Amino acid sequence: MDLGLGYGTDYYGYRKKFAVLVPSTNTTVEYEYNRMAPEGVVVATRGCVIPPFVVTNEEEFVGMVKAIGAATEQGLRDALTLKPDHVIFGYSAETFWDGKERSDREFARYNAIAQEVAGCNITFGAQAIQDALACYPGVHRIGVVSPYMPVGNSMVEKFMSDIGYEVVRMGGHSSPGPVEIAHEPFAKSRALVREVDGDDVDLILQAGTNLAFAPLAGKLEAELGKPVLAINAITFWHALRTNGIPDRVAGFGSLLSEF
Repeated sequence: MDLGLGYGTDYYGYRKKFAVLVPSTNTTVEYEYNRMAPEGVVVATRGCVIPPFVVTNEEEFVGMVKAIGAATEQGLRDALTLKPDHVIFGYSAETFWDGKERSDREFARYNAIAQEVAGCNITFGAQAIQDALACYPGVHRIGVVSPYMPVGNSMVEKFMSDIGYEVVRMGGHSSPGPVEIAHEPFAKSRALVREVDGDDVDLILQAGTNLAFAPLAGKLEAELGKPVLAINAITFWHALRTNGIPDRVAGFGSLLSEF
């Protein structure tokens, strides 16, 4: 008997099914993406397993980033078992590391795996930032906030310089571990934004995907009168637009609501 089951389309993700790859310690990406997701878009979160590191110095921070990198390929292959339409890499520090040349190389490697295994493409934080910044042609000088140790911020600065932007000032929470990044309150992030902002800054960029920030970005834009881009809004925007989903989403800044 033909029940007309229509195999081939995800029931809830009838427009698109996104696999989201995050470090296993991350809670913020899933929450913020689900708040941004239009009807018919499924966010299926899968973890790259890392320990709940204690990060008290730059050496330990580098060790955490290396652990994420080491877990990425297996995490990606695990995520591809759900046969996604697209994969979003829900982390950022590892995508900036050592600048644009390495970032492009890592993007190409992981994108090739996604194409080979599932016939889909990926969104990588660093490359998504380039596309997002192209929406703001008057922007040249940037203030950056993150949860990182100074060495992590220096990697963001290197990448931004490689793609032609000047980082005027940077502020980091220096969070004591990957789990604790998600414990940082809006008030502390708002204070960091005020520290890096100024008349010499065209745009505020937030890095660090486990840092709660995307809902704050829209509020800060209204207060500061300039673009404020959250990394989770950037990557989700990139995934939507590169998959032909034009929906404007309010509440997370101008990138999702206007472009």
